Amino acid sequence: MNETGEVIQSVLIGVVVASFFLKTCRVLQVIGFCKKCLVCKHNRGIIHRILIWSKALHLAMFDIYCLISEDSSAIEYGKRLLHTLHSYDEKSLECNLLLTLAVLCENHGKLVDAEELFQKAAEINKEIGNSSEEAFCYEKLGIVCNSLGKTVKATESFENALKVRIQEGDKTGQARNYSNLGAMFQSLGKYIKAKEYLEKAISITKESGDRDLEASSHGNLGTVLERIGEYNKAKEHHEKSLAIKQKIGDQKGKAPTYVNLGIVFLSLGEYARAKEYFVKALMMYQEAGEKMGEAICHGNIGIVLQRLGQYLEAKNYHEKCLKIRHEIGNKDGEASSYCNLGTVFLDLGEYTEARGYFERAIEIVVKTGDKLVEAKCYGNLGNVFQHLGKYRKAQDYYQKALFIEQEIGHKKGEAACYGNQGNLFQRYGNYAKARDYYEKAIRIQQEIGDINGEATSYDGLGTVYQILGDYSKAKDYYEKAVAIIRKLGNRRGEASFHLHSGTLLQFQDEYFKAKDHYEKALAIAQEIGARKEEALCKGNLGTVFKHLGEYVKAKDYYEKALTIHKEMGNGGGEASCYGNLGALFLSLGEYVEAQHYFEKDVGIRREIGDKRAEVTSYINVGNVFFSLGKYKKADENFQKALSTSKLLSYRQGEAGSYSMIGRIHRVIGDHQTAKEYFEKAMSISEEFGDKKGLARDYEHLGSLCISLSQNVKAKEYLERALAISREIRDGKKEFLILCRLTNVSILEGAVLDAFACLFTNIQNCEELRGAVGDSDQFKICFAQQCVFPYWILSEMFRLAEDYNQALCVLELGRARALTDSLSVQYSLANQVSTDFQSWTGIENVMDKQRKSTFLYISYTPRNLVLWILKRNGVFKIHEREFSDVMQGGLLRTWDEFFAESFRQFGVLSQGSHQDRYSYENQTKDLSTEGGNFASFRPIEEDEDQEPDPKLRLYYDMIIAPIADFLEEPNIIIVPDRQLFRVPFAALQAKNGKFLSEMFRIRFVPSLTTLKLIQDSPDDYHSQTGALIVGDPEVGEVIYKGRRKVIPPLPCARREAEMIGRLLNIEPLIGQQATKRAVLQRIKSVSLIHLAAHGNVDRGEIALAPLRPIHHTPRDEEFVLSMTDISQVKLRAKLVVLSCCHSAQGQIRTEGVVGIARAFLGSGARSVLVALWALEDSATEQLMKCFYAHLARGESASESLHHAMKWMRRNGFSLVSQWAPFMLIGDDVTFDFRVIFGGKV
Repeated sequence: MNETGEVIQSVLIGVVVASFFLKTCRVLQVIGFCKKCLVCKHNRGIIHRILIWSKALHLAMFDIYCLISEDSSAIEYGKRLLHTLHSYDEKSLECNLLLTLAVLCENHGKLVDAEELFQKAAEINKEIGNSSEEAFCYEKLGIVCNSLGKTVKATESFENALKVRIQEGDKTGQARNYSNLGAMFQSLGKYIKAKEYLEKAISITKESGDRDLEASSHGNLGTVLERIGEYNKAKEHHEKSLAIKQKIGDQKGKAPTYVNLGIVFLSLGEYARAKEYFVKALMMYQEAGEKMGEAICHGNIGIVLQRLGQYLEAKNYHEKCLKIRHEIGNKDGEASSYCNLGTVFLDLGEYTEARGYFERAIEIVVKTGDKLVEAKCYGNLGNVFQHLGKYRKAQDYYQKALFIEQEIGHKKGEAACYGNQGNLFQRYGNYAKARDYYEKAIRIQQEIGDINGEATSYDGLGTVYQILGDYSKAKDYYEKAVAIIRKLGNRRGEASFHLHSGTLLQFQDEYFKAKDHYEKALAIAQEIGARKEEALCKGNLGTVFKHLGEYVKAKDYYEKALTIHKEMGNGGGEASCYGNLGALFLSLGEYVEAQHYFEKDVGIRREIGDKRAEVTSYINVGNVFFSLGKYKKADENFQKALSTSKLLSYRQGEAGSYSMIGRIHRVIGDHQTAKEYFEKAMSISEEFGDKKGLARDYEHLGSLCISLSQNVKAKEYLERALAISREIRDGKKEFLILCRLTNVSILEGAVLDAFACLFTNIQNCEELRGAVGDSDQFKICFAQQCVFPYWILSEMFRLAEDYNQALCVLELGRARALTDSLSVQYSLANQVSTDFQSWTGIENVMDKQRKSTFLYISYTPRNLVLWILKRNGVFKIHEREFSDVMQGGLLRTWDEFFAESFRQFGVLSQGSHQDRYSYENQTKDLSTEGGNFASFRPIEEDEDQEPDPKLRLYYDMIIAPIADFLEEPNIIIVPDRQLFRVPFAALQAKNGKFLSEMFRIRFVPSLTTLKLIQDSPDDYHSQTGALIVGDPEVGEVIYKGRRKVIPPLPCARREAEMIGRLLNIEPLIGQQATKRAVLQRIKSVSLIHLAAHGNVDRGEIALAPLRPIHHTPRDEEFVLSMTDISQVKLRAKLVVLSCCHSAQGQIRTEGVVGIARAFLGSGARSVLVALWALEDSATEQLMKCFYAHLARGESASESLHHAMKWMRRNGFSLVSQWAPFMLIGDDVTFDFRVIFGGKV
């Protein structure tokens, strides 16, 4: 036999042996024999002569590799075999091989190869008339093309398959293809068509009895309905799918149905139920060892937790999902996980991290061809750059996403891209473009039946019209959105609607209605566990309460929102809360606190890179500096806001910045530059139809025209501003504009117009005052902001010589919060009225104060007015112009003059916190800074020192002009603001006599408060009992965050012991004088005497703390604060605060807001307080004399008068020794023998 024959024989024997081994499943032997034979035939170059055996060898190798699931080798030998079969023209066998190879390639992820193979198989089956196989090939080709993102070809393939199935009358096949086409159109976002095909599939499966396909069709239809927002219908179909699967025993199929049900509940905002279904599915997948399903469930649970604001846990679940997908080589799934992780960091405001994840996802999908995920990632990158203020880059990414969505025909995604672009243009102020994009989105959403998306777009349009001030249209769009949301049963969407409706009403100053909506949104958010929405609701409620003047509640809500954002790790939300707290304190005039919060806000914005929000933060910080008169620093911040706005093309930010810079130039007198800036701001506001901005700009231009004496133009601008403010219902802006219009009318001599503006403004103020609530602090702040019209109207009445009405108007602005407190304490009707004819009540006050002259003092920036009041009303008025007192110099107003002169009084040190110096000399400071509690230390003055010349100046300024009218032995002084700090007792006439030598002096915050004290029920104030406290043992404490050792006060101890002996009462001394003991006894006694350290700022008192074992006492454990006193109902006739600075406090329109006012407000009839730091030994002697006279039955004012006289005559001639005390309130007397049963 020749060589060729030997080879042929060898190959033949090999084929036979291989066939035998194959039949007996001896795999390795088959592979070995076949490989040897194939090598042999190739080496000898006789393949063309032994094709039949080559086919057999390749077929054997192909079969064996398929058998052992070595897909790569099977594909290799299958392709060789395919080449061999092509030569034989064996169409049927070739078709079978093509199909098998295509399925192998599909399973192995070689989708391009699979597409080519299914295509060839379909064509050959069509050619040979094998319609059943042809349809199958088209079905598989459609699935592969869909996975490759070739949606058009996929659709064509499914339609070809369907055509064949219809021709064949194959109902099951028809149903399957209708189901495939439904899924196909679903992926394209063409939901109406998808719904139509899936309903046909379900209809046929019911006829054909294919329960498995019926179940999957119900599932697919449920998914379509979920995508278009018909959640309840979606739920029904998924439940039908589940029921069928349970009936036919398809345990494996239940898990995906649980996933689908979870997705429906996720969309409905029912997060607990969603999580429950995802966990059920997860357990089933884990039990079955199905890693892909397990990954899907981890990802979905991550999304639930993300919606609940539990970002750390969400991140953990997404990472679990990513890990599984990476292990099983699911690249598209990996990309999806990276995308989900990116959205977590996007929600947290960590934009750099978010961007990194989205870019990693894109790297993968660009290679795998998953166009949907690619588009989604581009959209999310657009969101990142939108938050970073890089609007052009954001727009680029939105366009990339849009191009892909249009390319693949994904209509829902296309609409979402338009929505994103609407959000973008809304964010940087191009409202016309924003509106166009939302409308484009709506057209597509209506076309495809995506009603959930439609609701979102209506919501966006509502926000645009709200910002533009077109509240009617905004309301219409919000109502369209909520109609859909309610129909869908979407709880989270309903919460969002209430949030937006609340914001709309808030814009219109409808605060109570806004509050209702926010509370509804909050209830839903808490019910469904949506932490992010809960935080937003609480923040918005804080803003409502701020506008209503309920500042304590506002602060409480802001802090609650802040806590949630911190727990979630949401930097952007945290920054917003700090901004809100800053705005709250700014509106209260608490500039240091405001600056502290605004700087926190700016810091976070910079850290997370939120440039647009940074603009607002810079403007806020600038406003603080502007309010403080630090114009250079204010300008720096406004310029930063302007440059950032320009960088972002954020036009509204530009307008706001121009406006604020213009204000600076107006204040410093650079009117031309101010005008240019205001006009730039106005131009932008007009361009965008920003009504609130226009009102602001017209008001600024009007104010500027007033400064330039261009009154006609000023009035024109201000009236435009007023009309807009009333249209958009901006009450605060209306108040400000009416004040400006009053100025214009006065300057033009239009008295009636001025009166009309003032009456309207005061009426508005009184109405708004009713909405402030019960907070004393915020009533005080409200009065501070609204005082201007009261001053001006009073001035106008005074100039018209209607003095009683002028005084009545002044009383409306005096001590109003204290009046409210006293009305509540004494259960009396509030006697303040805007009826300026209500002089009768004031007459009654003076009727009861026999042998007394009232000196009522008021001042405006330029005028000081002295009012002498007697029984019939205003008896005499004397006016001092500021220019008469200050000829030239740097001081411009009475306020500046008073503030400066108090620093220079000889009785005070050259600083605003004199007690710090005394404190440092006698207190061991365990920190790096001095404390705020003053000790009773000697004030170092020369024995022969002349009284401070300011004391004579004040006498000449305030007393001398009206001295001839002070005909009674008692003077009751009603000071105005800063004048509460004047030591009237020490004012000295030219003859050398002090005012306190000539008169008995006391003070009242207002005539109305005195009337309320006089009208208090006879049995209200206690007639028995005394609380005497001296030298509390404070020791080492932590005060305002600093460790201190507060020293003892030996003379204060002797003072208390002396008074105790006098009254036959045991005083609380040293360790006994605890805060708890004082608060327990303080409520019922008639006399209270506290000799202790006092705080320089508000006169709050240091008592002995209970000595805890494990920590050093802090403020709340030893400081008797204003808050503590305000919460106690006092019955005392007299409170003596023998403490440093007990008359001190914040100067407000209300008066001095300190510890003395707190005692009066809580029911004390009279309070004796100190204006400055006290000398320990001198105070002991003064009190000894004061109580000696008080014990004889003399009144408190008479006793103080005699005590001061005795001090001057007995070696205590320094003003600081004899004149520190002032008596505030009524003039009380005691009968100590009856009350205390002691030996006096």
